[in-house]
Amino acid sequence: MNTKSNKNKYKVSIVTPNYNYENYIGKTIESILKQSYKNIEHIIVDDGSTDNSVDIINSYISEYPDRIKLITQKNNGQSNALNKALKRVTGDIIGWINSDDTFCNDSISKIIDAFSKNKTVDIIFGDMNVVDLDGNYIYKRRHLKFSFIQSCFVGFYTTLSSNTIFWKKKAMDENGYLDENLHYNMDGEFFSRLTRNMKVLHINDSIANFRKQPHTKASEKFDNWNEIVRKELMYELRNSYNNLPISKIIPFEGSFLIRKTIWIWRVLKRLIHLHYFLQRYEIFRYKNRENSNNKIILILYFFSLLSKII
Repeated sequence: MNTKSNKNKYKVSIVTPNYNYENYIGKTIESILKQSYKNIEHIIVDDGSTDNSVDIINSYISEYPDRIKLITQKNNGQSNALNKALKRVTGDIIGWINSDDTFCNDSISKIIDAFSKNKTVDIIFGDMNVVDLDGNYIYKRRHLKFSFIQSCFVGFYTTLSSNTIFWKKKAMDENGYLDENLHYNMDGEFFSRLTRNMKVLHINDSIANFRKQPHTKASEKFDNWNEIVRKELMYELRNSYNNLPISKIIPFEGSFLIRKTIWIWRVLKRLIHLHYFLQRYEIFRYKNRENSNNKIILILYFFSLLSKII
């Protein structure tokens, strides 16, 4: 890792929306402060938290006033909070991490290395670790090489992860901010515009740790949450598809078989790359981590999975 050559090469802006995550926001901030790459500004927008989140954030600001900024507002929603932060960024490269997730060690340096080696690339994303509420590793979510057209058919929410993607400011300047009418799939819809006509690169490194929660904060605010999720996912799929030339020949309503075929193709590619195999193995290892016969069980399970592939 050639971190010295990258020192201060790019200024990185990272935005974080927060609402009542006092148990995790400190870990999120620390994961940024501990990065080997130091030219980072962290902009946090608190959306009217009623717990001790703001006090915790301010305690870090008092120690690192030049590196952390806080914006407070009253329950305007996550998309609005993110847009407020995104409109305040001063960096060349922009990233987004939620207040219950963390960055992996040296992940920002890996992103900057990739931008330095691929100067024509506009957007870079990586893989992510899925962890439990205590931060214990469950499995790695491995992404495939990015395809804009495939994403338009299967959904950008399935091909990209918000906490592992970094983009040059020009991509956002050309394609706009988040849709503040969305409560769940604001990231998928945003990425469907952000990546349009942009060069996107995937790197195999784990960039962030995604904390697996039983439910989201947003879901607590709506009684019809499942219906909201369904409508927003369909909204993104329809809009993305309608931007493709094929939509002028085959309307969205008649594209089911095409979308299904591409979905199956991506599943096969993940099987070829052993993504599912490795994920199932890692989940099994996590569930049996406290078993005294752990090594024997893991070896037997490994060979049982291998036999299914062969």
